[in-house]
Formats: sequence, C-alpha cells, structure tokens
Amino acid sequence: MYVTSHSITFYHQIPITNLMRLKYHREIKDNEIACNLTDFQECEREAFRFVFSDINNPKNYEPVYIINPKRKTDEIQQERYHCTGYALSFFHSQLSAKKRYLTLISDKPKLYKILGTHIAQGVLEHQDGISDEPNDLGHFSHFEYENRDLSIKFRIVEAIINYND
Repeated sequence: MYVTSHSITFYHQIPITNLMRLKYHREIKDNEIACNLTDFQECEREAFRFVFSDINNPKNYEPVYIINPKRKTDEIQQERYHCTGYALSFFHSQLSAKKRYLTLISDKPKLYKILGTHIAQGVLEHQDGISDEPNDLGHFSHFEYENRDLSIKFRIVEAIINYND
C-alpha cells in the first residue's frame, strides 16, 4: 500500500509503515507535489553536516523548508520545489562537507548565519530514517523518522569559520 492523493503519488516503493514514520510526511503530502523516493532506503553510514557551535541548537537538525518557509514558497513559484527540502543535508566525508561549505559561502559571506559555522560527524542508523546515495559532491539527503533526536548522535569535529553564532 502506498500513499496517493488526487492521483499524485507522493512515495513510490516505500511501504506505508515506513512512510508514515517520516518526520515531515504531512507537509510533503499537503503540498501535493510528486515526491519520488525510490532511491531512498534505510542504511547505516557515517555522515557529516553543517552545524552551529552549540551542537544542541535546534536549527542544526531542521530541514531547509522548516528553517526558511519563504524558500519553499519561492521554489514552488519557480517550479523548482522538491520534497527534499524536508530532508536533512549530509555529506559522506568531512572534506566534502568543508569543500561544499566554502563554495556556498564564497559569494554569500553571511550565509553562515543560516548554515552554521562548524562540521559535525555522526552515524546514521537504520532506525533514523531513509537516505539516498551521495552525489558527485558527496552530498546526500536524509528523511528523518519521527521521534528521532540526531543531536545525541553527532559531535562537532571542526570549526570551519570563526564567527560567533
């Protein structure tokens, strides 16, 4: 059984028992935009992400569409919306995370206020959610399951830039 609404399939090949466990499944469904998650699966892997100096800052583990709802609105209007705005961004290595961070802030020096200033490392496990495979930049998206607290699984391993956040 798969979730469908108004003849649009939001999830493909994801059993409903796992699907309903996604932290932001209601937001994804409510937007009535196709969301193909066939390449996402539970896995165990080391992961790195941008965070603020306080590892317990709630923004460290919120997806971009929750942190910045205007971005979702803008992307819908530009027909660039995709449900991965409700996923968390991770990288497969500390180096790939740092390279991507420095590229992103190279022409937007204040972006650190949204992204954070540090890199955290942790291990994502099967019970944490579903992820896709890393792209050429080492980035992958992770849809967190409900009632997961990733802050207890991650620790800061590097300060990328020294700003007070």
